[in-house]
Amino acid sequence: MLTTPLMRWFWEHYADADQRRDPRAAPINTKDLSNLPPALVVTCEFDPLRDEGAAYADALQAAGVAVRHLACRGQIHTSLLAVDVIASGASARQEMALALRQFSTRATGPAALSAH
Repeated sequence: MLTTPLMRWFWEHYADADQRRDPRAAPINTKDLSNLPPALVVTCEFDPLRDEGAAYADALQAAGVAVRHLACRGQIHTSLLAVDVIASGASARQEMALALRQFSTRATGPAALSAH
């Protein structure tokens, strides 16, 4: 399970303190997000990265990017990947697969991430 202390450990091994605000390490720090492709941002209720993911989805939307924020209630950081183990993640996995199909057909605009 990803915890806040473990997330700090990963950050310490991923980037030096002076590099952590660099957009290549934290895309939310990009000055202009408006030219990014449509996105599906998935967050889990019990994930230390949840608030950061939600803020990124909000920033993309504010920049005019077609974005859908899928907030997965009752899930932890890696639970959505536990196929055949955590059944409650099945609908989220279906939503992610749908988004990938839509992205691969190069749909654009507000309909690019229609919810089904």
